[in-house]
Formats: sequence, C-alpha cells, structure tokens
Amino acid sequence: MAITLDDRLSLAFDLYDPCELAADIGTDHAHLPAALLQRGRCQHMILTDISESALDNARGEIIRLRLSDRVTFRCGDGFLPLREACGMISVTGMGGRTIRDILLAGQERLQGASLILSAHTDLPLIREAVCRIGYHLDREEPCFCAGRFYLVLRARPGAAEMTPREIRLGGPLFDSASGHLIPYLRRRRDVLQEKLNGLRSAGMPDKEQIALLREDIAFYNERIASPAPSLTSSRFTPDP
Repeated sequence: MAITLDDRLSLAFDLYDPCELAADIGTDHAHLPAALLQRGRCQHMILTDISESALDNARGEIIRLRLSDRVTFRCGDGFLPLREACGMISVTGMGGRTIRDILLAGQERLQGASLILSAHTDLPLIREAVCRIGYHLDREEPCFCAGRFYLVLRARPGAAEMTPREIRLGGPLFDSASGHLIPYLRRRRDVLQEKLNGLRSAGMPDKEQIALLREDIAFYNERIASPAPSLTSSRFTPDP
C-alpha cells in the first residue's frame, strides 16, 4: 500500500530533511506525511488541520496505510497545535496570504524547524514573511503539475535580506537546476506582459508600475536567454 505522490508533493518530499519528528500543517489527505513515513524520511509526524472534520480525511488515510502508531493528530489553526521541536514543518496547498498569516502568527512555535512551503498564489507575500520571522530561503524549485506551474520553497532559520526584486520574482529560484525553470520563467514573463498590456490601455496608466513591469520582464528575458549551464536535467538535483 505504498502512497503515490503527484509531482508537486514529490518535489516537497525531495526537499525534506531526514528527521525524527516533523509536522504537516493543513494536512488534508495526508499524502505527503504518509510518504515521508513509509520511505523512512521521517520517523514520526504531527498532522494538523483547522477542524476535527478536516482531520477525518487524514485519519482515514493513515489508518488505511497502517501508520497510526507513528502519527499524532492535532486540531488547530496554523502552528498553534505544535508544542514539540520539529526538524521540519510543511505548509502546502494553500494560498500565499494564508501561509503568510500562519508564518507571522505562529513564528514562536517554530523552535528552529526548517520549512517546506508551497502556495497557489501570492509568493512574494511568503518571501517577505520568511524574512520577517528571521528565516531565509535556500531553495525555490519549480514543477508542473495538473496543468499549472508551482514553486516549492524551503526556508531555514537565520535572517538574510532579500532585495525587492528577489521578493517579487525569486531568489534561490534562479540557481535551480530544474528543467522546469525556463518554462516557468516564460510563463511568469507572459503573465507580466499581459498585465503590462492592460496597464498601457488604461485611461490613466500608472507610469511607475509600467516601468517596474518593464524592468521585471527584461530581467526574465535575460535569464531565459542565458540560462545557467546546469539547466539540462528534467528535475532539480536533490540534496545529498
């Protein structure tokens, strides 16, 4: 009864450090923690969700996979149910604003844990929050799953500044060796181009915003035209 992960959760799995205890926040069907336990990446997992009914899906899956003796279920918002120090904490499958709020509201519960973060939207808000809680990003890896691109971020304890451009567009992202990087950058550039076209056609165009969009589009074009030599594999290089 081995669990199968989609490409986004497989990427999150690959970025997980081996550890004795980890936590998955907003665990839903518990696919990622089940894989972490089955494959020996983590020895015990704390699974949380916002309500007892929301935890029922996870409970059913963990029971089906016979992993109950290695799982603790807790009901609560964000990091609030966490009391023990975890090696890793994952927060995936939510919007960027929600993850930002979780990071800022529960930072005292982290106790030095490294973080795996993946949002559908508003990635700049997550990068900004990571900086505000005294963490830094050491990986930003793209993937393509279910017809859309995603980024999976890993954050470590220790403050490090990010420039405004890095917060908007990414920092470690541009060091990725993933074969998905250039397609991801093309997609993000096209989104900005559509936004720029809309601003240009406005009755009173925002000249400052137009200038910023042009700058970001030019930056994307530069990176797309001159990718790093390592961008040859179809996946990024996992940690040793």
